[in-house]
Amino acid sequence: MKLTRLTRRHKTYFTAALFVTPVVLGITLFKIVPIISALRVSFFDYNLLSEMKTYLGLENYRLAVLYDTRFHHSLLVTLVFAVCKVAIQVALGLALAMVVRQKITGIGAVRSMIFVPVVTSMVVVATVWNLIYHPTEGVLNSILSLFGVPPKGFLINPRYALPSVLAMTVWKDVGFTMIILLSGLQSIPETYYEAAAIDGASKIQSFRHITLPLLRPALMYVIVTITVFSFQVFTPVYIMTQGGPLDSTRVVAYNIYENAFVYMKMGYASALSVMLFAIILVISLVQMRIVRGGESA
Repeated sequence: MKLTRLTRRHKTYFTAALFVTPVVLGITLFKIVPIISALRVSFFDYNLLSEMKTYLGLENYRLAVLYDTRFHHSLLVTLVFAVCKVAIQVALGLALAMVVRQKITGIGAVRSMIFVPVVTSMVVVATVWNLIYHPTEGVLNSILSLFGVPPKGFLINPRYALPSVLAMTVWKDVGFTMIILLSGLQSIPETYYEAAAIDGASKIQSFRHITLPLLRPALMYVIVTITVFSFQVFTPVYIMTQGGPLDSTRVVAYNIYENAFVYMKMGYASALSVMLFAIILVISLVQMRIVRGGESA
């Protein structure tokens, strides 16, 4: 009897291990190993076209921190992009979640329409928006011309390039934020709002004292998630602007790509990658600390 129970337990563990193993292997091969490899290469002067590696110690990091003004500029551009994206996407996602929460006919179709861009390839979306932003034949400039507004160089003017890329990424990703916040809104019992209405609370007061506090975990989750992905933005910049014009959209990820595959400085690019990883890690830890502090309070 004891042997049978033991055998069943072993079978259960073995079955669980079979399901978990592909995920563990995938994370190890495509996440952990590249991170360790990048950390190791970051201490070398390594050219992709050459087999030679020269050990430099922390020289790559010293160069990036003290002397690489282009890297400093890319950090600033990325920070501006991330802050704006978080603020706009969270506010817009919350507004949309409040709207699609209503139980009206056809609201399911509206939710699907908003969410479709989230599951669409970023390459496809960026290519389509490239056409929309075209300075002479783009749809957006055609619409503006109907109101007597002269054509705008959305992707060729340093003033408009970063906001244009930002608008596209917010449009694509806002459905994700909406869905997460919608699930949080639906978990709030209606009895809370009914009790507040009986006490004479206005809708604004109910939103401030009921909705926002109870929605805090979902809000902080999307804020952390959007921040992490914003600091890693690359594809739309690569397809739409290539970091220009005048480095106005040169984000850190694109700067890393250029150092690695254009200038062939793989060691230096690896050092920048490690630094970006550290920055994202620190910001995420700070945000999670704020969440824990708010929840305990």
